[in-house]
Amino acid sequence: MKTKFIRDNVHGEICINEQVIMELIETKAFQRLRRVVQLGGGQFVFPSASHTRFSHSIGTYHVICKFLENENIKSFLNDGQPLLLKVAGLLHDIGHGPFSHSFEGIITKKHEQYSAEIIKNDVEISQILDKFNINKDEVSQIVLGVHKNKILNSLVSSQIDADRIDYLLRDSIGAGVNYSKLDLQWIIRHAMVVDGQICFPEKTINAIEHFLLGRYHMFTQVYNHKISRAFDFTFKSWFKRLKELYKSKFNFKNNYYLSLLKPILEDKDLTIEEYIRLDDYSIIEFIKISKEENDYILSDLANRLINRKFVNISYKITEVEYNNYIDKFVNENPNIDKSYYFDTKIEDKFCVYQVDNKSSNIIYIFKGDNKYEISNVSDILSNESSKISTKFYIFIK
Repeated sequence: MKTKFIRDNVHGEICINEQVIMELIETKAFQRLRRVVQLGGGQFVFPSASHTRFSHSIGTYHVICKFLENENIKSFLNDGQPLLLKVAGLLHDIGHGPFSHSFEGIITKKHEQYSAEIIKNDVEISQILDKFNINKDEVSQIVLGVHKNKILNSLVSSQIDADRIDYLLRDSIGAGVNYSKLDLQWIIRHAMVVDGQICFPEKTINAIEHFLLGRYHMFTQVYNHKISRAFDFTFKSWFKRLKELYKSKFNFKNNYYLSLLKPILEDKDLTIEEYIRLDDYSIIEFIKISKEENDYILSDLANRLINRKFVNISYKITEVEYNNYIDKFVNENPNIDKSYYFDTKIEDKFCVYQVDNKSSNIIYIFKGDNKYEISNVSDILSNESSKISTKFYIFIK
């Protein structure tokens, strides 16, 4: 096919040389990603962070292509695996729901599971993959990180993969911050395969440290921003109220939008067809409509979501201050369940680099003739092994 070029604000010019990639981009399931904002609640903190899963997915495909220009990596793949990787990179986020990760607090399945199901069962995508003799099961396995070839898994899902490289670059540009500037070409050019795993030479340590520190700052300052978290809680509270009203046989004014969410309200899994019908636009429209329902809590939470009047999040108030807010609310609203507006959460502080039992989360450095886990050869990362828990309060004044 004739090469297609996409102008991108992160990578510049993205070249697409595969007909299967172009046809997958044109499917309804993939076009839906134009209507799923990448940062969910982050758009309410950073006005320019309105980029979507669509642009990120194409960017991930591009980074996969860059990894495949590395002859060392390519030499360990058989003839069909590079294209398999490109398809997996493109489709890895096709299962994201409305408001991205915010929606995962409402449904029981992770977006990776929906991605795998869409790849295997969506009629359009399935027909295209069959047409080009691409194994749907293998693509799904790469997306889930369970393919028998660990190299394929690592390039799509690991501590340093195409997905993370693109979203850190894209999200920092979208948010207007400079935390994720990284030497992409240096890291990719020097990646190598040792003992069947992606590894990096000693000279890349500084670039990798910079990458991990940038990711740390993105999590602390962007992804976990208190307003983004406030949106998440308010959104989940709105859905919690919607579900309780539905189960109590509440007489809703508008049943069409309710029908879109019926399986979730009944604690069932969505079919692929039902899931693909949901995006940011459809949920926002339903939230707007729910403002007019004859239920104070649902209407109030909908109004808060539409007009950015979320609950408050604080790491600094005391337990006494928090309880005073609760007492004030209960005295003024004796008939309203406070759990829609108040809560406390304990979370593990995000670490720069955390080693766990998953081999895909370990970064290996090749030094001399041996392979080392990076915290053993990096002064910066050697002290980053312990988790610290912190508590925060959710409330309204």
